[in-house]
Amino acid sequence: MRRLTAVMLLSLASVPAMGKDVEIVCTGCQAAFQSISEDLIATLDYKALGPAEATGLTGIGVGVVASYVPVDVEADWVTVTGQSFSELGLAGIQVTKGLPFGFDLGAFYSTVPDSNVDILGGEVRYALLKGSATSPALALRGSYMMVDGIDTFDLESTAVDLSLSKGITLVTPYIGVGYVMGESDPNGFGGLQKVDVEEAKVFLGARFSLLFLELTPEVGQIGDILTYSLRLGFSI
Repeated sequence: MRRLTAVMLLSLASVPAMGKDVEIVCTGCQAAFQSISEDLIATLDYKALGPAEATGLTGIGVGVVASYVPVDVEADWVTVTGQSFSELGLAGIQVTKGLPFGFDLGAFYSTVPDSNVDILGGEVRYALLKGSATSPALALRGSYMMVDGIDTFDLESTAVDLSLSKGITLVTPYIGVGYVMGESDPNGFGGLQKVDVEEAKVFLGARFSLLFLELTPEVGQIGDILTYSLRLGFSI
């Protein structure tokens, strides 16, 4: 896990240099549009970036988040946008708040620096098993994300997932599985049709805690696309 964190830190350090506007410049390029839509939906999908335990009624967490996603087919990005993308990167902030009865709410804002892509979203999570010193926690999450700033198509993603975690002293590893349902709609621009993306997802991460500070690396896979994310924050 230490090696994975180091690799992710180096990769995510390049996020601010990735900014390019994302717009459709082609006509009749349906297959390429399908390909880049799958990349984008894997990127914007809400990342867990934390264990399954309920935060608690008085609990609140705030973190700076970055994600890095290598694109599947670079040539399709050139076809659709007229620009070369080898990866997609996001930087943003994630806030979570505990509620009664094992529920948590989360909100997320992210942007591709120096580009026209902004992402807004949120989650509702319920702790099916609250967890203890001797037993794991199990949580069910529903999330929704949407993109703002792209003129030539609309993009949104809904997902459900189930995650399991168990704390070990200062480290809490977690693992999860879920299903992503995304929609990329050009509204007829360029003669293109709406793309629906439905993919299974799996993810694995660990939260390293020291007092109120937390570092959480996570790696996931949505369909055939790998995602790498990192959160640095605190919770009380």
